[in-house]
Amino acid sequence: MKDSAPIFRNDAPVRLGSHFEREIFEQPEVWRRLAASDAPARLAAAIDGDVIFVGSGSSLFAGQLGAIALRRRGIGAHALAATEARGDNHAYRGRVVVAVSQSGRSSDVLDALDALDALEPRRTIALTNTAHSPLGERADLTIDVGAGRELAIPATKSVSATVAILLLAATALGGGHSRDARGLEETADAIGAWLNDAAALAPLFGAATTIAARRDVMILGTDYGAPVAREGALKFKEATYLHAEGFEAGEFRHGSAAMVDASSVVIGIVDRDALRVVARPLAEIAATGALRYAIGTVRVEGLEPLGPQVADPFDTLAWLVTLQLLALHTARVRGIDSDAPRGLAKAVVTE
Repeated sequence: MKDSAPIFRNDAPVRLGSHFEREIFEQPEVWRRLAASDAPARLAAAIDGDVIFVGSGSSLFAGQLGAIALRRRGIGAHALAATEARGDNHAYRGRVVVAVSQSGRSSDVLDALDALDALEPRRTIALTNTAHSPLGERADLTIDVGAGRELAIPATKSVSATVAILLLAATALGGGHSRDARGLEETADAIGAWLNDAAALAPLFGAATTIAARRDVMILGTDYGAPVAREGALKFKEATYLHAEGFEAGEFRHGSAAMVDASSVVIGIVDRDALRVVARPLAEIAATGALRYAIGTVRVEGLEPLGPQVADPFDTLAWLVTLQLLALHTARVRGIDSDAPRGLAKAVVTE
């Protein structure tokens, strides 16, 4: 592995992944602003029928989580990869289309809307971090997720802000009170305190050092944890260049577990609902010599949990931040500048 000494930009030394790091740490403040906004209520008011979420990459995974949240409240919802929309669209006539895009400029998302427009959508909603964009101009309703400027290619605060809006909107649509602005503020406070506690972060830094020497990262989740696992794997791919995949934990046992050996890292995302499903494959692979970690609020036997401990309603935000920070520090150990992964480009978002 390479030395993780500072690199230089414009003749000034900076730490590897400095933008990525700053944007991870900015997330609690983004959520506090969101708690005071009307974005979730506006989204909930605009959803008056079955929904199709459309996005690519992190935006797709956020849409998958939003679809789960709506289905849990009896609302028909599905997430479709934007690049698949031209062929896989015939079942979505008359739906509310929620197009998710950090930049609002994704040609894949705009092309997907072309295909879905032929099916006479009930309305098109843009959920974006760039309201003044081609997507924002095209939508019937544009909701700015309010994450502010992002410079690192691996998206962080725009993803978690989108997830928070979707969870709050779904709760409102279901008539529940399990997630509200106060709960989001409390989660922001708890995660912010963890991010600024060197002792609390030490286990994560140690895990990153060990993970950096391995070959494969497999992240297991169920329910809300499944799209978060896929998003976490994407962050590892972008930031560290390690092979990484996210799996539904139960399905992982049906074939994919054969890949695990002593060169592997397996991370389980666990809360009370997920414990039975996620703990089983973590236990079954113990004999392989793979590194095993758990993220969440529930202890898996033999594993110390990584990440902040927060209340269940917004534990998804804690999972996202933990995986982001783990990817950042694994990249640093490997000598990789995670701000600008090779072969990728980003549309810069301005405030």
